[in-house]
Amino acid sequence: MRITFTHQTGPRKGDVDRFESEIVKVGRASDNTLAFSGAERRVSAHHAEIKRKGEHYILHDLGSTNGTMINGRRVITTELKRGDLIEFGAGGPLVRFGIEGEPQQEDGGEVRPVKDEDDFVHPSTVERIVDRAVRTRASNLGLIIAIAAAMALGAAVGITLSSQHDPGYTSWTAVAERNQSAVVFIRAEFELVDNSNQVLGAGARTGSGFVVSPSGLIVTNRHLVRDWDYNPPPSGVLGRIKKIEVVFPGQRREETIQASLYRLSADTAVDVVVLKIDPPDGMQTVSGLQPGIAYVNQGDDVAVIGYPLGMDLLKVTNETRITTSLSIGVVSRVSREVIQLNLRAYRGNSGGPALNRKGEVIGILTANIGDAQDIALATPISAALELIKGEIGY
Repeated sequence: MRITFTHQTGPRKGDVDRFESEIVKVGRASDNTLAFSGAERRVSAHHAEIKRKGEHYILHDLGSTNGTMINGRRVITTELKRGDLIEFGAGGPLVRFGIEGEPQQEDGGEVRPVKDEDDFVHPSTVERIVDRAVRTRASNLGLIIAIAAAMALGAAVGITLSSQHDPGYTSWTAVAERNQSAVVFIRAEFELVDNSNQVLGAGARTGSGFVVSPSGLIVTNRHLVRDWDYNPPPSGVLGRIKKIEVVFPGQRREETIQASLYRLSADTAVDVVVLKIDPPDGMQTVSGLQPGIAYVNQGDDVAVIGYPLGMDLLKVTNETRITTSLSIGVVSRVSREVIQLNLRAYRGNSGGPALNRKGEVIGILTANIGDAQDIALATPISAALELIKGEIGY
């Protein structure tokens, strides 16, 4: 038998590596069996190894810096199953594990190798059995008929059989790929005026937001567009929005789209606002929303996508186009009003989406707590949906 690794992301997406050795070593160093390029910084030099034990394959993480994830869950040692998704380092390269030449018993006792070429699509358990029966030309017609009847019965009663390797979550790489094109950079300018409409001062705030509907609705923080509600000016001085600009990832700073205020939370304690733009060609929305706070639990993996440090980060990295950043952590506390996250978030991340392992938005990143850089607060996405109830199907 030999094992295969089908690359799911990056420049080698779709390529398959095959190995027959008893031990497959993985990492960036050149002495690895499965060696990644030096550009894959999420992968450690000697990241993990996979050993064959009889008919089984055991993966062991070698103390890597960014961990090894199997089907989205971090592991130290585990047995690999055909079809498992392996992520070497959170946000690092993703491969699908396969086995070629696995023995398959036929009616006459003859063993014939069965290739793994179809197992990458995660067929259900019943479909897998039927598929193998057909491919190996098994002659047990009664078994095939019984299986077909079971499939029909399952369809009749509405039973859905899913692969044991498809628990609903996915890699952070896939979450980012599905959602980052819908996360926008926001710059809002405002003026402070007196009772006679005389301009006394001006300012600007930058942050993140995300598109939730094909009609161009964008969710973000209220404090980004109405700073004066949170930093009150002197008595008799009022604030007003001068302009709100949106830039999509991959665009230059000057390639802005004008946005308007669409919905505003009634209470400043609910730091949410919905903006509206004319949708550009090819505009994407986030892949999903999870409005039920009951489905968010302490200890859940979470990620935020946004623009930490705003334009300042682009100056440091010498980039000319807007680019998103991904930060990963866990949910540390849940209440109806706030989701507390344990991760690094910075100014500029405000208004960006907090996402679960399914790629669904669970909240809007809102604030840090003082000097506690690893504690961030997110407003549940249900607060935004209350403002646009019934408009986007949630």
